[in-house]
Amino acid sequence: MKRLKLSAVAALFWAVSFSVSYSMTNKVTEEGVKSSLIMNENLLTKSSLVRNVKKVNLPQVSESLDKALALHKQAQDKLSNGDLEGAIKARDESLKQLMIASRLAHQFSGFTGKKAKTRYEKKLKSVQGLLNAHQRITELNSNTDIELKLQKTITPLMEESKQYASHEKFKEALASLTKAYLVIAESIKSQRSGQTLIRSLDFATEEEAYEYELGRYENYQMLVNMMIDERKAFKRDARTKPFFDEANRYHEQAKRSVAKGQYGEAAKFIEQASKTLVNLLRDSGVHIPGV
Repeated sequence: MKRLKLSAVAALFWAVSFSVSYSMTNKVTEEGVKSSLIMNENLLTKSSLVRNVKKVNLPQVSESLDKALALHKQAQDKLSNGDLEGAIKARDESLKQLMIASRLAHQFSGFTGKKAKTRYEKKLKSVQGLLNAHQRITELNSNTDIELKLQKTITPLMEESKQYASHEKFKEALASLTKAYLVIAESIKSQRSGQTLIRSLDFATEEEAYEYELGRYENYQMLVNMMIDERKAFKRDARTKPFFDEANRYHEQAKRSVAKGQYGEAAKFIEQASKTLVNLLRDSGVHIPGV
């Protein structure tokens, strides 16, 4: 099977994983950046991903999508001015915002509000645990600038969440916390690229590690669906069925472990599910560098 070129799919993968930059994997050219921005614009305006985002009526989701569009415009302007590095940076930040919007939309689609306060309190503990993990990593790497940058982004979200909770608007409070969680997780991932979460992070609880791994799995699911439905890179057929069956089997094992409160085991199962989807992509000719 002919391998799909990275230039054709890298923007799509970046939108889902945050982990690979063109500047790290390809020689940067004006034509290459221009091509990636065309792909990104389709993601931001025409893809099923953005259609799902627009269905969820939450200010946190809308804000991230608006930021994504504004950053995309910045990338186009910088490219027009010959600033390739600036265009790449704005493009990647745009796609990070789109992915945050998509993850929020996915988690809050069909939200009923049942036990919202309990969910809020649980998420608050997870965010605090993830913040502690981020601080440990930045201290080990002597990256105080990254920690300060994160705090500048996270503090308003935490305050916003607190205000919502004080008025018993726990859905909105939970959305702000979830957005904070995703931002922290992305910052951790950028510092720990290529390393396995559970072996490289000392989370406060195994449940936090599981939630992080579940997020990675959902990212790969979205990538696979987009490659099938929108890029037509491969099909759901007899050749790909064993990969889907294996990923689903690991996912179901993870859910059973969660039901028993065995989050450490669940995290291992969901990590295997992610690896299976990566193998599916590779077997279908989609090269994913750095994974």
